[in-house]
Amino acid sequence: MIEARESVVEIKKNKLKQQLLKELYLNGPNTIIDLSKILHSSPPSVNVLFIELMQEGWISEVGTGNSKSGRKPVLYGLNANHGYIITWLINKFESSIIVYNLKNEVCAQKKFKFQIENNASYGTFILENTIEFLKNVNISKDKILGIGVCMPGLIDKETGNNFSYPTSEGKAINIILSEYFNVPSYTLNDAKAIALGEKRFGLAHDYNNVLAINIDWGVGLGILIDGEVFNGTSGFTGELGHIQVRGAGELCSCGKIGCLETVATAQVLIKRVKEELNNGRVSKIIQLAKGNVEAVDEDMIIAATHSGDELCIDLLNEIGTELGKALSIAVHLFNPELILVDGLLAKADKFITIPIEQAINKYCLGEFKTKLSVNTSRLEESAGFLGTFSFVLEHLFDEV
Repeated sequence: MIEARESVVEIKKNKLKQQLLKELYLNGPNTIIDLSKILHSSPPSVNVLFIELMQEGWISEVGTGNSKSGRKPVLYGLNANHGYIITWLINKFESSIIVYNLKNEVCAQKKFKFQIENNASYGTFILENTIEFLKNVNISKDKILGIGVCMPGLIDKETGNNFSYPTSEGKAINIILSEYFNVPSYTLNDAKAIALGEKRFGLAHDYNNVLAINIDWGVGLGILIDGEVFNGTSGFTGELGHIQVRGAGELCSCGKIGCLETVATAQVLIKRVKEELNNGRVSKIIQLAKGNVEAVDEDMIIAATHSGDELCIDLLNEIGTELGKALSIAVHLFNPELILVDGLLAKADKFITIPIEQAINKYCLGEFKTKLSVNTSRLEESAGFLGTFSFVLEHLFDEV
């Protein structure tokens, strides 16, 4: 019985440690007195936790707080120098690595012109370039605390296996990285990472029921229910891009016909603009492309849109309408209070959100719209990185 009581006490203490670390991470430095109130624990008990966490290197003194009289209280926060979190963001046409410290500060970053499409050996690429990158920025292997890889595809939430982009190495990318670095590693679906990033650092911070639609080279949906990312049984929720919107449409990369991704992605937008230009449609974008239709990219289209180009506005309106129709289904299913548009097309701002809203107004029951707003992300590409960082760090806290 004595051992059982000690075990229960230890479990409670570890849970308090986890809560304390998450509180410092989410809300910044604080005093022992204030933290004891937040954790509903006595100051002496919290002080014991602080001593242990300081010995383990997780926290440190970061300054002093305000006091009306007497000695100023000591502020404690996460120790930025305790170690680093590696995050990778992989998409169809390029990949990026960012190394964060525990204060959520970017310590090093680099972009690679690496396409995941038709590159099943990406496990080796990621591992080798992680090793080389850390060497170049003078970060030692033993300072790495955890690794997160954010990428598109059907990713099993337990194993990290990506069924859309399996590696030729025969192992999930997180396993490949864990075996070399000997630290916890995770693979996250990009839309879910974006939803978590928006919740922790973006416009979704003060909302609990949110749809974060990632309109990039595909269409993914991150779902927040009661403030938590919704995964479903295996982690496959949110594949909005693969619902059928055209019964006699084009063949999708998934092998189905007429998926949303065949009519409403950045790739589709570029293709449509080029077709219209080749058919003689007048547009400012041809000047941006210096007369070369094949040089047209998403940045040129967004720039032309904001300058009032009719062609680009028309096509974005069509894409926004299709997205709004699809989102209307999700609105009826999840009753969100906020829809956030992330990804490449978020740069179009109102030119994409207005047609989305109009379609939702048209296809949703009125009661679902009274507390619903649609907005574009302010985090841009950072949402996926920040969500991945948060996921890794919060899982590390759970193991303390």
